[in-house]
Amino acid sequence: MSGLLILLVFAGFAILMYRRIVPALLAVPLMAVGMAAVAGVPISGIGSIVILGSSYLASVFIAVIFGAMLGRVTIETGIAKSIVNFAAEFGGENPMVLALVLCAVVAILFVSLNGLGAIIMVGSIVLPIMMTVGVPRKVAANLFLMSFALGFIFNITNWKFYTKFFGVAQQQMYEYAIVLAIVDLIALLIYAGVAFRTTRDYATWAVRADAPPAPRVPWYSLITPLLPIGLYFGLAMDPIIAFPVSAIYGVLTTAPRKAVKLLVAAAIRGFEDVAPAVLLFVGIGMLVVASKQPEFIAALHPLIAGDALRNPLLYIAIFGLLSPLVLYRGPLNPFGVGIAIFTALLAAHVFPPVILVAAVMAVVQVQNVCDPTNTANVWIANFTGVQIDEITKRTLPYQVAVATVACIVVAAASPTLFGLRPFAAPALPAAAGPAYPGMFAPESAAFRIAVSNDGTPAAKDASDVVVATLNGSWKDVRAFAFSDDPNREDCTHKPYAAFLSISSTSFNIEAGTDIDVGLQLADCGGWGVDEWHDHAVFAQPPQRDQIQKLALESLFWMRAWSVDHPQRAGNLLGKGLAYEPTDPPTYYYSLFKTVDGNMRAFVRAGGPAYAAGMRTNDIVDKLDGKFWWMYGTYQTQLRAYDGKPHTFELERGNRTIAVQLGAPFQ
Repeated sequence: MSGLLILLVFAGFAILMYRRIVPALLAVPLMAVGMAAVAGVPISGIGSIVILGSSYLASVFIAVIFGAMLGRVTIETGIAKSIVNFAAEFGGENPMVLALVLCAVVAILFVSLNGLGAIIMVGSIVLPIMMTVGVPRKVAANLFLMSFALGFIFNITNWKFYTKFFGVAQQQMYEYAIVLAIVDLIALLIYAGVAFRTTRDYATWAVRADAPPAPRVPWYSLITPLLPIGLYFGLAMDPIIAFPVSAIYGVLTTAPRKAVKLLVAAAIRGFEDVAPAVLLFVGIGMLVVASKQPEFIAALHPLIAGDALRNPLLYIAIFGLLSPLVLYRGPLNPFGVGIAIFTALLAAHVFPPVILVAAVMAVVQVQNVCDPTNTANVWIANFTGVQIDEITKRTLPYQVAVATVACIVVAAASPTLFGLRPFAAPALPAAAGPAYPGMFAPESAAFRIAVSNDGTPAAKDASDVVVATLNGSWKDVRAFAFSDDPNREDCTHKPYAAFLSISSTSFNIEAGTDIDVGLQLADCGGWGVDEWHDHAVFAQPPQRDQIQKLALESLFWMRAWSVDHPQRAGNLLGKGLAYEPTDPPTYYYSLFKTVDGNMRAFVRAGGPAYAAGMRTNDIVDKLDGKFWWMYGTYQTQLRAYDGKPHTFELERGNRTIAVQLGAPFQ
């Protein structure tokens, strides 16, 4: 019931934002409080949501402020205008060539610039040049927005938001960002080719003869807009440091005597440019904190958790074909009401964080270019004299195609791009075999038990009598000596359904020699089923028959176990997996700490965790985006075994691997 109330609150504020009755700056924090209240969060918890949420994304909006300061420095020092003028000279007088060259400049600038102020300042330079040489007004407006969105894919203020909000590492998104940029660039080029061939209403922009020339700046200052990118992606410098460093470089290389004055003015005016975005991030932070409340998660989980949402076709349909729902601050807009959806999906572990970030980046390509509620779109429409809905109508097909292709790439190439399989087929009770083909032993291995020993003389003697007894007195069982590590690979080609390891230990005591013979039973994937031990003290060194007697006593207890658990034993011998219908859902993995202080995984070969990409001895760094030691050892294990589809960041050799669990075996 509370889950439905959350949806009603969400829908109410969505309508208020869509109708422009309440701006997103107010609607998002009110939504956070309202949804938390109907979810059953106590008053004290709601107070914490407001207090903690206000500063939760502080590092993000501080980066936005410093980025806006750099934008102001780039404009006020003449660096941006010099770059544009150089591009205009390079492009010549051919309208299409010049337009594409200027598009490249705009894309490069908005890798680091941010905010409406930057849009106005760059647009005031670029758009008149385009229209002066005959680029149609509609084409100029659309190309400017499309090139802005292309550069914004790599805008590091956005990347700061992704890493903080979703808990992803920037390295995880590199390859996808490049693919998305290529798709976006192709769409821009196709639009330019079609538009210049079909549009004939060429512009007649009047350029003032007394317009002041661009201030001369040294050539080495022109790298200022790109400097933060090198610092961020190349040196892993935080944007909060990269932006000010780049701004200082920009003023020192252009106007060192006015450096302090320029930096102060840029900081003040830059903050004015992005003040609405800062307030929006405050509200988004409240929503994030609200979504982490236990009452909120419990209320929403039944509505959105489940395997149906992990269907790749559904992913493509929602975030690709239905990406126009990002318009008008709609339900997919991550900077409006849509942040609640992405937050809920993240909290319920429906997709790995990187897959959600990929979806956000896809729909943002539609929002940045086509949304008529964007202040950037409003200004560009007014400046060029184009109807704002005309911009939406002309660009929407291209940007929806970009989002759809990007989602198809995610669905088809996640193992290559992200190193995980988020869309693996879920395991249903009746279809567990096809879903996880290595889960069960082949039919030829049914009722076959491989018997191994640890190499000690006593274990070898015990192994001989165990094999002979299993073959002679256990109905339908065929036992054979076999040396193997059943956990090394899945059960697809195993010649056995069960694996029995025999070990022996001995130590001297005052009464003689204490001998222990142990039988450890595992399934075909190396997952432990049970073990039995018997021991005796011998005054003289034990004889072979005495060792074998101990082994037979342990085998007796193994036989007793099979009688007490007929269904589990039958499934083990017949299918290679010891389970009963009453068992809770499981992923067949466990976590353990080793002497080096690492948390490692033990994974049943062929099981759900194995199919998701986890392997035995992988070092576990993060669980659900947080380092395991932030929870504590016991709390990490408790969380990991709750049957939910958690995300892991693992180390294997020199590689870092992201794993999203799919559905557990039931």
